[in-house]
Amino acid sequence: MSEQSNRDELIELLVPIVEPLVERQGKVEQGLQEQEAVLVELAGQLETLLKKSKEPEPSPWNLYQGKPEENAGLLEEINAWLPWFNTTYGAGQSTNMIPPCWFRHPNVVAHLMGFYLSWKAANYGTASPNSDLVYWNLRYLPDVLDIVNAPVDKGGMAGCRREHRAPDRVDPVPESLNEQFTQWLDGTYLTTQNNDPNSLIPQSTARQ
Repeated sequence: MSEQSNRDELIELLVPIVEPLVERQGKVEQGLQEQEAVLVELAGQLETLLKKSKEPEPSPWNLYQGKPEENAGLLEEINAWLPWFNTTYGAGQSTNMIPPCWFRHPNVVAHLMGFYLSWKAANYGTASPNSDLVYWNLRYLPDVLDIVNAPVDKGGMAGCRREHRAPDRVDPVPESLNEQFTQWLDGTYLTTQNNDPNSLIPQSTARQ
């Protein structure tokens, strides 16, 4: 038998063995490509989740974007705390007390949220003496009482000592100039800042 015949026979024997291997290799490569595509998609989703997780969550006292149920819990605490506050700090003077209709005055609600939380921070969670409560008594307390005692047209509750008086809404809240703001932000602010960061600063300040 010639050498060529031997080669031909060998090829005939090997083809049935090699062809399945080649086909299997193709399927493996296709599977790897599909897995690579899945991994790329998962990596993108993971990156999106990581970005979202970095965004700070609104605090329970955040009246702008906080969760209503968390806000409500703190407002309930304030309402339960105010009788004690009025008894302790009122000293028989109505101007040292916060009227019970406080929750009907949105600006007072916002002030009382911080007022109560700062008092709570000064009175809970530490066993070491510090000046937090003294600062609250001497700094926060007079300022908040001034706000509460302001005339109704100034957003205060001076007219609510006997009974609730609805806040006067003389001037409506101005609407946002969204379109004009966008034009200013893109066309003036960013362009000017990129060219000259001091261009929007008054000349007297920029020279300093």
